[in-house]
Amino acid sequence: MNIKQAILIGIVILSCISCNQTIEKEITDYSYYDQRKTDIANADTLFAISNEEYLEYGANVAFLNAKGDTIIPFGKYAYFGTDTLAHFAFVMEHPNDSTYGRCIAINQNQKILFDIVIFDCGPDYFNEGLTRVMRNGKMGFANQFGEIIIPCKYDYAKVFYNGTAEVTFDAKEYFDMDEHLIVTSNEWFSIDQKGTKISQTP
Repeated sequence: MNIKQAILIGIVILSCISCNQTIEKEITDYSYYDQRKTDIANADTLFAISNEEYLEYGANVAFLNAKGDTIIPFGKYAYFGTDTLAHFAFVMEHPNDSTYGRCIAINQNQKILFDIVIFDCGPDYFNEGLTRVMRNGKMGFANQFGEIIIPCKYDYAKVFYNGTAEVTFDAKEYFDMDEHLIVTSNEWFSIDQKGTKISQTP
């Protein structure tokens, strides 16, 4: 394990450990870009490369087009799982060789679409065509094109299963002694894939 991998793992672990105390969410006021499918209809596919030995989590990353032209240069981002940028890329802000910043999704113009929800030390998976995303501490859902389909307004959202997802406006989050995320709420309810409330969950 190299130094950058150790730093990256340390960041993830430190963000997950809270000694069983409620996690206080950071209040931010970041700006985000509302991407539409039409924005990327004619976009070229970009490919990730690294100037380090391996293209691995935490490595410096740039994105080139099929001609080999650099579209997104080295110096701003670290690799976070996206090899091919068709619609958007998961990256970590990485302004220098020793620090990492936010885990974000960017488009080919480097506009930030949303912050990444971390699951199993990587970006959240797509379930039934949608992935959980965050904007300024609130959760919602985006599709494969990077479009926000369900606005980021929930304190916490679970993944979609059989067309519904449980969400809440009032969540308390903490990690237990085994570093498992525990989310509790007295106000869970279910939504469909359009974000419409469909039932109250006991």
